[in-house]
Amino acid sequence: MSQRCFQSSLKYKETGGIPPQLLHDTMIITLIRIFTYIPLGLALRVSQPYRVVGNEGEVPLRCSFSSKLKPEEMWVSLYKGLHNPERICSAYVKLAEPYFATDGTVNCRGNISSGRVDMIIAGLRGNDTDLYRCEIEVLFPPPYLRTIGSGTVVYIQETPSCPTASTQSQIQSQSQTSEREAVKNDVGPLPLLYAILIITSCSLILQMITCKWRASTATAPMLSQKESYMKF
Repeated sequence: MSQRCFQSSLKYKETGGIPPQLLHDTMIITLIRIFTYIPLGLALRVSQPYRVVGNEGEVPLRCSFSSKLKPEEMWVSLYKGLHNPERICSAYVKLAEPYFATDGTVNCRGNISSGRVDMIIAGLRGNDTDLYRCEIEVLFPPPYLRTIGSGTVVYIQETPSCPTASTQSQIQSQSQTSEREAVKNDVGPLPLLYAILIITSCSLILQMITCKWRASTATAPMLSQKESYMKF
């Protein structure tokens, strides 16, 4: 009993008068604070413009980020909507290979540079007007950081239903071509009629000439006979 008391008093003196259990709990709390405050000191922030306007189904969007780290490998994602967001595109990007592009009906392409991601969203329609949020995840160097932006209102203009100037010129040229073809189809039989009339006229003229020639040849012998009779 005396030996146990002596060992406990010895440990109590080695820990500077702090009970061992309290010292153990204090160390755990300190480690938790260290691992909690390191990421907070390296906090990643993402900022976006308030509003952008698209044209012909495409819209440019810039997502700026800031951190004490210099990210080399990242995962960039774009979400549509505030509640129950829909992921539009996502890409793994290296700072050494900054260009990225995704596939799909709605796709994204762009570049990453120091402190910003410039992308173009393509394949959008008028009903895709919504709030779009950028999410950036730092994969390397550690620690892992992930933040999503406050969002940008993306407005997609509807494609006008009225034809453009080029479309109107095409329609006019097509109508003119169809009118010319219609005129050709209408005028097509006239040359044939003209030819028939000319041939008919020529045949009538030939028949008249033939009839006159026959009549003249027929009266010539009769005149010669009359002259011979008169001589007698």
